[in-house]
Amino acid sequence: MFTNDIFSSLVTKYQSMMHCTALKLVKDRQIAEDIVQESWIKVMKQHIDIESIEKMGAWLRTITSRTAIDFLRKENRHHMGLLEKPELMEEHALCSCSEVDDQINWQSTLDELEECVNQSEKLHVVFQLKFKMGFDDEQIAKTLEITPSAVKTRIFRTRQLLKKNYQRKESTLKPGA
Repeated sequence: MFTNDIFSSLVTKYQSMMHCTALKLVKDRQIAEDIVQESWIKVMKQHIDIESIEKMGAWLRTITSRTAIDFLRKENRHHMGLLEKPELMEEHALCSCSEVDDQINWQSTLDELEECVNQSEKLHVVFQLKFKMGFDDEQIAKTLEITPSAVKTRIFRTRQLLKKNYQRKESTLKPGA
């Protein structure tokens, strides 16, 4: 059960993360704020013991993502007539997919991973080609004019960097730390 002090500390700690999550999905600041508010309402209604949640940040991010997805689906139903406009077709494809949750979660994860590998231009380029564009190792080697073993080394280093980053993030997200 949440007390005012616990709730205030959660809001202070996670509000900006939740807002960023919502903003990535809906691309509108005011709507993102509404989604975060709705997410906090959902959290309060669940009456869950705060100590039972192992990864509070991940749990709150999931609630926020699901709330944003629900919003996008609702908006999609209300604006079906607007699909005559070509600029809305990409958004429609995202919202009408039966695997919206997976697509949005995957895109959000890719964005986070990309932020992490931006530290090294070489790793960033390999990451883009391998994971965003779906190139295999040979195609990457030809594109970058490097050896396939160099590609494998860069992919290995990228994975190590990502693993290190997530271990660091996980240790900071534990409640009570």
